[in-house]
Amino acid sequence: MPGTPIQVGPFVGGLNTFSDPTAIADNELTVCNNFELDLDGSLKSRPPIQDLGIDFPLAATGDIEFLGTFQVSQTESYLLASDGDSKTYYFDGSAWVLITNTIAAAGFVQFDDKAWLTAPVGSTNPGGYWTAAGGFVADANMPEGECIVSFKGRLWVAEGRDSTNQGTRLYRSRTLADPSLWQVTNDFVDIGTGDGQNIVQLIVYFNTLLIFRTNSTFGLQYTTDPAAAVVSLILPTVGLNSRYAITQFESYIYFMYDEKAYEFTNSRASQINVKTPFTSTSTAGLHNNYAVSEFNRRIIFTYFDQMFVYSLRTRAWTTWSSDTYGSLCKMEYLSNNLDQSIVLTHSNTAVAAGGSRVAPLLQITDDYVSGVTETMTCNIQTKNFNYQASSIYKRLFWWGLDARFKGTVVGTAHPITQSFSTTWQVLLSQTWQASLSNAWANPASGAAPVSTSVTETAITFRRIFTKFLKSLRFRQIYFTVSFETTGTNTDAPVRLFSLMTYVNSKQTVSKEIT
Repeated sequence: MPGTPIQVGPFVGGLNTFSDPTAIADNELTVCNNFELDLDGSLKSRPPIQDLGIDFPLAATGDIEFLGTFQVSQTESYLLASDGDSKTYYFDGSAWVLITNTIAAAGFVQFDDKAWLTAPVGSTNPGGYWTAAGGFVADANMPEGECIVSFKGRLWVAEGRDSTNQGTRLYRSRTLADPSLWQVTNDFVDIGTGDGQNIVQLIVYFNTLLIFRTNSTFGLQYTTDPAAAVVSLILPTVGLNSRYAITQFESYIYFMYDEKAYEFTNSRASQINVKTPFTSTSTAGLHNNYAVSEFNRRIIFTYFDQMFVYSLRTRAWTTWSSDTYGSLCKMEYLSNNLDQSIVLTHSNTAVAAGGSRVAPLLQITDDYVSGVTETMTCNIQTKNFNYQASSIYKRLFWWGLDARFKGTVVGTAHPITQSFSTTWQVLLSQTWQASLSNAWANPASGAAPVSTSVTETAITFRRIFTKFLKSLRFRQIYFTVSFETTGTNTDAPVRLFSLMTYVNSKQTVSKEIT
């Protein structure tokens, strides 16, 4: 068999878009879309996104806002959401049911077996609490705001990132031992008064209340008397993009600041996307610019129209995309009796104002079933390989991939050539006779990419080796592989293990002639 077999992969390094494509590790990729790295080193296609056919009702303006999950018991829970206009709903597992038509709640926390809902800043109606049995009860003394948490037997509220008046003020309630939680004039503490950094989100972290602001992070601690609380600066130059751009998993907090992803633990934050800086292709027509969610040991970062996925199992990055739903907003777990990891979410594409408006409810689970279908393309692109011999021309006889799939796969070999174009500025100082030696009189083209499409039509998808043909000559080369799948259990999950290339040296580079 001609050529020396050289394996490319497995790609256990995941995605690396920061370094030059010629400088990244051999086990890293410059494109890894709709795949995720599994523990066995293979790349596994992502689970499909399912439209449940249960639409959230919207008013003439406003968009759906997930507030959180109200856990009544081990078997009973409700997802709460507002329409961004005047109404708040709960999802009972089959339909959206109205909680109140007086406010579009901006914040939610479960406290004293009640769902406490804050009114948005500037609302003419107050927030309050809701229970499935007693309905919604307004509390005229409850502060307005986007952020609310329960910490040491009290409720804490802040107005949020877009506050124009009291953005650094943190209100606190009384305890359940008092006749009423909220008073006409509530106690408060100011965090970094007058520095122009509004409070964006509040997170309870063990015995500390973390206060994420626009460009810094503080911690609040006390023993018994909140008036004697100690407020300390934890992260002086790292804040939070939005109240949706943060999530907790076990003893870690994951959040987004600017285009950076952070992992917070033990009062320290470290950037985890150094090799994969966040980028976007469009910022128009979106609902939320930033969102961070945890789904079955993945942290999904939504950055405008793109989704970057960080695996907590392998500590590797990939990307997700969907031609049908676009990028996704905040995700919330759906309680079920099957011990499955199921999240509910919605599209990040804003719904046009006016007319009859709805927001489809979406679901994602790692269980591949026949009834859940989403046509998607799973593709990778390797680094630029010179096979440790940049000064030698090589010949690729053929190559192939070791994968488990059913359907169509397209493999493309891209030889890299150096080409130069002639501009009018180059011709300015030349005579007509001299200009004939330029590219338009002597056209030269580089080697074109060579693609091979193979369709596997077996009854069941299985692990096979697929051969891609055509010999070509190169000094540097990279490979792309693209799978088409519907995400059902008949052709998913697709698994890509490695590539095999058959290469020999061809000739050395000729001596430069001057």
